[in-house]
Amino acid sequence: MNVLVCAACGRRLSEPLRLLPVLPERPGRDGREGPDGTRHAPSTVPRGTCAVDPEPSGAPYVPHPDPEWMGAAVPGTVVLDPDGPGCLMSAGPRDTLVVHPDDARGFLEPDPSSTEIGCCGPPGREGPNELCPGCGARVATLFADCSGPYETHYLPGAVRTVLV
Repeated sequence: MNVLVCAACGRRLSEPLRLLPVLPERPGRDGREGPDGTRHAPSTVPRGTCAVDPEPSGAPYVPHPDPEWMGAAVPGTVVLDPDGPGCLMSAGPRDTLVVHPDDARGFLEPDPSSTEIGCCGPPGREGPNELCPGCGARVATLFADCSGPYETHYLPGAVRTVLV
């Protein structure tokens, strides 16, 4: 098993994790309230695991060349282009480490400068919104609104894995 640590200061940033060979397909959300009182989709990865997401994740966003495209701009959601027809697509970091948000809870701090608000949690559209409590480095993006997936993406250059 491995834990994720801050590349800048070495502080532990996750529960012990086992790397999955591929990122599972993102589960759909039915919009109904779950047993915990939230309307989150199920997490993409189970507790105690992580997976590399080879696709771009989150901000920044760029116009998709096909105005008819309606794909995923951030994991599981579509962002409409306010300046023209069609949608925006993610041009954010690739190869983020996706973990269940509960495996990061208590190890990260929300970025106080983040202004985005979702009805059930941060949608993650502004980019990294989680900080290392040790040094304040931006290390992850929490996607936790009911409009998209329920997952935490650690930035590839901001963390490293340590065997425990």
